[in-house]
Amino acid sequence: MVRARKFGLICLALGLLIAATSVSAPAAETEEDGESIYLDADKVVFEEETGLAVAEGNVRVRREGLRLFAHRVEMDSSEQILSATSAPGRKVSMVQGDRVLTGDSLRYNMLTREGILSGAAGSSPAGDGRVFIKGREMAVAPMELAVAKGWVSRRGARGAAEDDLAGKLTDVSLTTCNMKNPHYRLVSKSVVFVPGKRVIARNPKVYIGEHLLFTYPFDYVVPLDPNQKRALLSSFFPLVLSDSDKGSGIGIGGPYVWDTGRANLSVAWWSDKGWEGKAVVFQRINDYLTAWGAVERSYEKSSDETLYRPSWGLSHSSGGFDATLRWTQREAVSIEKQAGDTYRGVLWRDPEFALTGPWGRAPLLNAYARFGVSWGEYEEVQENKSARVRRTGAEARIYSEERRESCTSFVNAAYRRYWYDDEDSNEQEITDAVLGVRWSLGKVDLATAYVRRWVTGETPMLWDYYSDREDIYQKLALPVGKGLSFSVRGGYDLARSELAEMVYALNLKAGECSRWELAYRDDRIEGEDWVGLSFSITAFPETPVTFGMRELYDPFAAPDGLADRMRADEAEE
Repeated sequence: MVRARKFGLICLALGLLIAATSVSAPAAETEEDGESIYLDADKVVFEEETGLAVAEGNVRVRREGLRLFAHRVEMDSSEQILSATSAPGRKVSMVQGDRVLTGDSLRYNMLTREGILSGAAGSSPAGDGRVFIKGREMAVAPMELAVAKGWVSRRGARGAAEDDLAGKLTDVSLTTCNMKNPHYRLVSKSVVFVPGKRVIARNPKVYIGEHLLFTYPFDYVVPLDPNQKRALLSSFFPLVLSDSDKGSGIGIGGPYVWDTGRANLSVAWWSDKGWEGKAVVFQRINDYLTAWGAVERSYEKSSDETLYRPSWGLSHSSGGFDATLRWTQREAVSIEKQAGDTYRGVLWRDPEFALTGPWGRAPLLNAYARFGVSWGEYEEVQENKSARVRRTGAEARIYSEERRESCTSFVNAAYRRYWYDDEDSNEQEITDAVLGVRWSLGKVDLATAYVRRWVTGETPMLWDYYSDREDIYQKLALPVGKGLSFSVRGGYDLARSELAEMVYALNLKAGECSRWELAYRDDRIEGEDWVGLSFSITAFPETPVTFGMRELYDPFAAPDGLADRMRADEAEE
């Protein structure tokens, strides 16, 4: 017997234990049954003798947290096999939470929750954006079954619920660029999708446009946790380097990433100083605590030595509080004290502890404030002799920004005070202040910053010795082509009345997904010139891939950790 009904909306509940010849209960009566299947469509035809249900037009299938959208669905109620197809120019969609998978057709077992999605494509939140995945087909199964099938290890499935649907794709492309022809992508023969946790790509190939750059030698893990800001595209790249102290260099560097950590590896050969190398391992112990260790072989200018330099420590972050505990041996310290003045030396931290609190709002001052404390024991090499000193410190930072129609002004100030266990030099006070303004003239962006420092007291060490400073910085940026801009920044020492440094940068913005930066630093005082290249992904702005880049003092930037807080406050307002 055939029953055919045409509705604007029809709801048909099919229980998992439904008999082949009858409908066990109406939807309203099985709503509490978590195993019930709900099917809505413009038209439903149900064959009682065969137990076959055929739905056409705006078909929606719902079972617990899974929703399915298609043009046509056939379902065998006795075998619990569902076949879904799409209309021309449309897709079959599977939705679980905020994760979406689409394809041309789907064959799915509602009982075992296994299926095959052909022409699969999907997206999921990742970092500050989304990761987009395309594959020839995707096999889906509950997480427990995916582990049993060997798609993913129990370690890789950690954090996912047993009933979450995992996916294994073949002939896959993944990226955070949502363009039809993405600016970059990773291509892999096999990718496992762990909903809400991670995507595991098997030995992916890295493409920029249609150009193959490199084949990743390991499995690569893309985090889907929005709290993780690891870069999606971080493969091993060849490096071409230039340094005024070490000459010209070539090398290779990149990360090896796993579910709970990563290792950054690099090696380079310099024409004047031979080979250098560095390995840093980060291992997340829980959501708040991370352990790390590093060893590097590097050249240090002040001692004119190339040595092994180990370091290790712990970092903890929770509720806006950040704590670090670290040990270093023969650390090659490089600290820019002011424009054109960089200290270089060798330092032991044995150990050093620092704690900073969250950024808090000071409404009366229209500002943000943060406080911190530190303690450490240090040994420093000074002219072939070493000095061991214990130091305790406290600091307060404040940042205020006011936006007007024509410009944005800001104040960035910090007060630091240190106490030393030295009879001759037992205390040092440092006050830094930056007054700046950013504005635009047509398509040209400009910024000016006045930097001032006042110092009282003394320190028995050189690496944390500071003196008064008075500098002014000017920055100009203008477009020079489609997605291409040029910027120049100068630093002028007002106390010595001389130009201290110039920094030139060429920026290429590939749509809204990624950015390249080629920079050249001209040190007019000490001759410490260098050339560097940086690549960053919009979804993961905190983890750029850099080659030869050195950290530069930026008077126009907001303090560390404040940008996210300011964005959150703006969103609330």
